[in-house]
Amino acid sequence: MSHLGVVVLHGLGGTPHSVMPLTAAVHGAGYAVVAPQLPGHGTQPTELAGYVWDDWLQAVLATIDELSPRCSAVVLVGQSMGATLALLAARQRPAIRGIAAINPLVLPPDPDATEHLDYLLARGRTMQPAGHPDLRDPTAHDSAYLELPVRSLIELGHGATLANVAMHDIDRPMLIVSSDHDTVVDPANADALAGAVAAAGHGPVTRLHLPNSGHVAALDLDRELLCRELLTWLANLTDASGAAG
Repeated sequence: MSHLGVVVLHGLGGTPHSVMPLTAAVHGAGYAVVAPQLPGHGTQPTELAGYVWDDWLQAVLATIDELSPRCSAVVLVGQSMGATLALLAARQRPAIRGIAAINPLVLPPDPDATEHLDYLLARGRTMQPAGHPDLRDPTAHDSAYLELPVRSLIELGHGATLANVAMHDIDRPMLIVSSDHDTVVDPANADALAGAVAAAGHGPVTRLHLPNSGHVAALDLDRELLCRELLTWLANLTDASGAAG
């Protein structure tokens, strides 16, 4: 049985490719690792519209439940929506040992923005351009969708609202990461998460800022720094758990 298993989660519209450097680093360090492709992803954007927040969360929980019997403990690593899902999954699986949240979304959406999305749906607008992946490394490539269903964006806001409540109760060790040049998710989300955990007396929290990266941090300029710090955090987490046990 492996001593520690790691689930690595991608963001909305992305695929496991979006987090591949993290998965490779964790695997190379000897951990059991799984990076699931969330429902509706990796095919066509129109397929994504058929899924709601709970579908993605249940897929994460199923992955945790499948990996858990092969490991002594499971850690969740999520990027963007994957981080939001990790926070909510940990609340339902108390045995989760720790959470690494990379550019998490935990602040509720602006009501005006949600109203605008509802208006678009009511007028028959089903898709919204996503633009090119937020990457500052000109050599990096992400396979994410270039457009996203309006309904999926509404579901993402719903997940953020749920995470905003849940983050005050999560008492697991956390690595909270934010990219200084993120144009998709305001780094204030990571600050809010760290503040909520500290205010509740939970943690411990390890905070990491990526000075050169955009939103898709695992593929961007600071990816080696991110991988190195993630492995250090995992090693410390394992050592602390072993000492405690």
